[in-house]
Amino acid sequence: MFIDGGSDAQTIRLEGNICSRTVGGSGIIVRNAPPECTGVCIEEPFFGQFSSVKAFFPTLGAAVLACELAGLPWSAINLSRLKLHATGKGNARKPEMQAAAKARWGVDLKG
Repeated sequence: MFIDGGSDAQTIRLEGNICSRTVGGSGIIVRNAPPECTGVCIEEPFFGQFSSVKAFFPTLGAAVLACELAGLPWSAINLSRLKLHATGKGNARKPEMQAAAKARWGVDLKG
């Protein structure tokens, strides 16, 4: 979110082994959060995305630490709950989310 109320939603996937997921997190936050950024949303990954809890907590922790070090407020979001709130179903696809955003805010998010 930006000071003017706009948002720039970017999905950045950290691939590879646990070391590459955690070590590069700070650089990603710093590169993609300009000075006018007012906060960062971190997706709460479901356990199916990771082979074990050993990968889940360090990855989430690295993202939170990067935000704290950059002085950015952060919030963790659960995408299934967000989709459920916006469209009525937790597994909504991208076109359904775009239609929900257009209905709510009158903004066409197709890109």
